[in-house]
Amino acid sequence: MDPFFYSVILAGAIAGASCGLLGVYIVALRLPFIGIFISHTAMAGTVYAYLLGLDPTIGPVLVSAGSAMSLAGIRPGRSRLDPNVALAILFSLMLGLTFLGIGLTHGSRSEVLNLLWGSILFVRAGNIVVIAVAAMAFVAFILLFNKELKVLLFSRTIASATGVHETFVYTLFLGLCGVILAVNLPLVGGLMIFSLITNPAAAAYQICRGHRAAVCASTGFGALSAVGGFIASYYLDLPTGACIVLTSAVIFALAAAYRACICRMD
Repeated sequence: MDPFFYSVILAGAIAGASCGLLGVYIVALRLPFIGIFISHTAMAGTVYAYLLGLDPTIGPVLVSAGSAMSLAGIRPGRSRLDPNVALAILFSLMLGLTFLGIGLTHGSRSEVLNLLWGSILFVRAGNIVVIAVAAMAFVAFILLFNKELKVLLFSRTIASATGVHETFVYTLFLGLCGVILAVNLPLVGGLMIFSLITNPAAAAYQICRGHRAAVCASTGFGALSAVGGFIASYYLDLPTGACIVLTSAVIFALAAAYRACICRMD
């Protein structure tokens, strides 16, 4: 078997697992545009890194993490603008900047366009190391701030009232979101990576009752979605991101069908 194939599988498993784990918390926040905005910020950062000749990893990570952390300033109840509406406006801004950057590229346009769909050709040993480090950092963050995160996901207002440093924890969480999405974006695709966050988490919540079970299931579903998508892409010569999306959608459909069957039996 081609060693490159094993690199693809390893990269896909780590990327999918980290995105699935991240998705549990983003879905629980009930602010889906957080994931959309951060993923498109990462895409914009990557496009302009190519355009300006900057490092294609460090630049997008810094832009994505910085923009994501700025979202901590959007606080429910302190503005007439609903947080999801504010995030939708920011998302449209980042999408416009992304396509503007693509329009300004010339020699590397085909490589930049691959960022929209994802490609197994982006898999390198360095990519695997970076993805693994980002995933371990997020796992360490969850273990260190597990109690604070649970209160924060329930209510930022209650978290602040009970003495939890919710601004610090929330800001750090958003920054790590930006990092994970930025390092995984070339493999999954800027237009596709959001599905790898929401679909595994939504599937986990269909079949799990407790938070811990949902975390484990979503992490597994994310890894399965990415690995299955990568295998289909590798053998069928199809866009990686699209294959991952379809695989994650099938997993969610099966989970939803399972829940429907259980409800009928009850």
